[in-house]
Amino acid sequence: MLADINQILTPHPWQQKQWLDLQARLERGQLPHALMLRGTSGTGKAHFAVALAQRLLCEKPVAQAACGRCKPCLLIKAGSHPDLLLMEPEEAGKAIKVDQVRGVVEFVSRTAQFSGYRVAVICPAEAMNVNASNALLKSLEEPGSRTLLILVTHQVSGVLPTIRSRCQVVDFPVPPRSEALTWLQGSLGEDAGKAERLLNVAGGAPVAALALSQSDWIGERATVAQHWLGVLTGKRDPVRTAESWQGFPLLELVGWLLAWQVDLMKVAAGAPAQVVNQDLLGDFSAVQRQLNVDRLHGSYLHLQQVVRMLRGPGNPNPQLLLEEILLKWSQVRA
Repeated sequence: MLADINQILTPHPWQQKQWLDLQARLERGQLPHALMLRGTSGTGKAHFAVALAQRLLCEKPVAQAACGRCKPCLLIKAGSHPDLLLMEPEEAGKAIKVDQVRGVVEFVSRTAQFSGYRVAVICPAEAMNVNASNALLKSLEEPGSRTLLILVTHQVSGVLPTIRSRCQVVDFPVPPRSEALTWLQGSLGEDAGKAERLLNVAGGAPVAALALSQSDWIGERATVAQHWLGVLTGKRDPVRTAESWQGFPLLELVGWLLAWQVDLMKVAAGAPAQVVNQDLLGDFSAVQRQLNVDRLHGSYLHLQQVVRMLRGPGNPNPQLLLEEILLKWSQVRA
């Protein structure tokens, strides 16, 4: 999801390298017409995109960021700047429709109201279906002067190659753990232990960890883990387990399963110290001897395909998808 446009943003501490590079290119007049911000979900790419858009539209930037006081900044905070367009799916988890993208095409064809930049942010880019992507191509090829299209993607393989090839890529890796922990603890204002646990669950992505702290279902994690391991050991039925998981957000749920499978691979490889979810290490170690490592890897690859599907424009049936996941998982047992 895109960041709150009602406040002026600055990049996160771990994004300084990318920020300074783009500022230098801006000062040299070498900013491209299309950027693709790619990397793991939960690292703050959408936040960065909005901060960059605000900086480009500000009349009197301060310390390489938007001032928050000039007329364009006030219009940005009011959500009414005519040269800024933010686009995301109309419903979370759904596709970006072709009519929405046609709005981008019309937007970039206009003259800027403030005689400066026009900026459009699309997030996530992989949510565009083929028709929507094709509608965007001409704007990427002939965007007009002082126009910037910023595409944010968590799954670059879900973006058409014709779109990727017309953008300059900026990578956003998971930040160093110490930096992520410092930021997360400061944002939470709570004990370091909770920040550590949340960051583990989020796979090291600090923005995702902060979102988890506000989630209504984070307390269900231990139960979900026991259900999942129960399916592996044959103590739980995959179909009934899928039914019991219906109320959970599917993409986040699959993200947990992916992380747990990576940890199980580490246990199977004799590297328990590298397990991210250390609070589940005892449970993982207990089922180690029941694993078929080759099938475990196959299950992991299947979950990756599921993530790409969920982040794409499709609309899979959640119950059937969960049943497929758990049935395949039950076959990992040696």
